[in-house]
Amino acid sequence: VKTIQSEIRPMLPFHAFVLVYTAIVLALAGIEGFLTAAAYELYLSRFSPLYFLVLPATLAATHLVLRLLRRRGTPEKAGPETVPQALGRFAAAGVTLVLLMVFMGSFTTFKTLMPILMGGFPQDRVQADLDALLHGGVDPGPALLGLINHPLLLKVLQANYAVVWMALTFVPPFFIAVKPEARGLRLRYFLSFALVWTVLGSVIACLFLSAGPVFYGDVTGDTARFHALGAALGSVGDWPFRAYLWQTYLDGTVGLGTGISAFPSVHVGAAMMNALFLREINRFAGLVGFAYVGLIGVSSVLLGWHYAIDGYVSVIVVWLLHLALKRLLEARQAENPAFLPSPSPAMP
Repeated sequence: VKTIQSEIRPMLPFHAFVLVYTAIVLALAGIEGFLTAAAYELYLSRFSPLYFLVLPATLAATHLVLRLLRRRGTPEKAGPETVPQALGRFAAAGVTLVLLMVFMGSFTTFKTLMPILMGGFPQDRVQADLDALLHGGVDPGPALLGLINHPLLLKVLQANYAVVWMALTFVPPFFIAVKPEARGLRLRYFLSFALVWTVLGSVIACLFLSAGPVFYGDVTGDTARFHALGAALGSVGDWPFRAYLWQTYLDGTVGLGTGISAFPSVHVGAAMMNALFLREINRFAGLVGFAYVGLIGVSSVLLGWHYAIDGYVSVIVVWLLHLALKRLLEARQAENPAFLPSPSPAMP
């Protein structure tokens, strides 16, 4: 019980943020007559096996292998935690992960609600024109496709964008949640996660709501502008999830990952957040992380999901959020050393 209390206390800012954000989303959904538990049920049912079965089993198996290797001559680290302490730490991590799933349910609910609040997608023409203006008068997506139009490469990029990105975004939170002696890093990481998705995917996205090149013809009536892009991508398996997202939008239903918005890019934003944290731990890991940000940014434009400006804005906003949150928590820790009783393992 003492361990649970000591682990949960530093995470209270994240827990409070999720609860306030969820209350606001549910209030708006209630006002618009869009109150539904579908998104919450989906995230809890899909992510719970990952967070409470698959990843714990993987972690346990890894520790078992390492313990066996130590018995063969590798010295074991001193001061291992007791079983009650480990159970308390995992229980506290479970609370954080449940709230993360609740947060994602709220995020998807609000994302699906945004076209109702904004009366459709009013910003696509403006954003597409600005995108072209910044890139020499041409739309970056079709221009990139003219340079990179290999079916196998496009399929690989689609798989990375849809599957690998998902794993790299939602698997690390488990290991950070359960990592011993990482309270400072844990709070900053989960607050960063929530802020990136909220600021990019809820606040800015709602204020400047657009659907992106993949839906440009549907929301503007101009089916010619990105027709060549759609035809080329359709030949390698159609735009992933396009029909699913558009149908749920027309039906006004909520599902896993539903909701349409282009500006700015949460895909790029989440990758940028991870790259910044990797940079604090290891320079080379940070370089790999930033390279992946570039890959996701190019893929988002090439595959028609985003205008290039979506990624540019995401990189800038996430960088500013990262710096601001780091300084805020460091200042708070300096004023109240008991706020974060254990140091962060992240090193500049």
